[in-house]
Amino acid sequence: MIGKTGLTLLAGGALLMAGTVIAAPNGAELAEKCERCHGKNGISDKKEMPNIAGFSAVYFTDTMNAYKNGTRQGEKFKTEGHDETDMNAIAKSFNEQELTALGDYFESLTFVPRDQAFDSRLAHKGKKVYKKRCRKCHSSNGSDPDDDASILAGQSMSYLESQLEQFVNGERTTQPKKMKKQMKRLKDGDIPALIHFFASQQ
Repeated sequence: MIGKTGLTLLAGGALLMAGTVIAAPNGAELAEKCERCHGKNGISDKKEMPNIAGFSAVYFTDTMNAYKNGTRQGEKFKTEGHDETDMNAIAKSFNEQELTALGDYFESLTFVPRDQAFDSRLAHKGKKVYKKRCRKCHSSNGSDPDDDASILAGQSMSYLESQLEQFVNGERTTQPKKMKKQMKRLKDGDIPALIHFFASQQ
């Protein structure tokens, strides 16, 4: 039999449990897990990796969920002092609330374009290709995050080359039908031109 004292303790415990507030995920803290590849504040010093600062929260979370559910396959990579991994495994390590917090955090940061050499002749040709094949979805020379279609302007040429090759080869299965259609219309020399054009946006 529970006496008055016991009932009082039980009631107090119930109130404490009901009043417990679970802290919301902290995007800045979670982003520390991304730094070894994408750099501090989303600005990477690795040419194979994209700068993700300034990405729209919608694009970021859509991309991470694609990695998480396996519709987009990540390449294996290894950084000094860490085991080999890929974006699929990394995405699975975050829950929905954490991905939302990360997306909001990276969206709040300012994108910084790569300081890299480029061929001005190819960039000039690439601008024409961009206007004909890319501008409708990747506005402002590929720099507008509000397109929810990534930021292409100012990314590393190595990264741009690897991603465009995946699109051409059909390895990026998440690409929209309209992009697949435009990629098929590219001519020889168009991809290098596009890479130098986007790299020239500094």
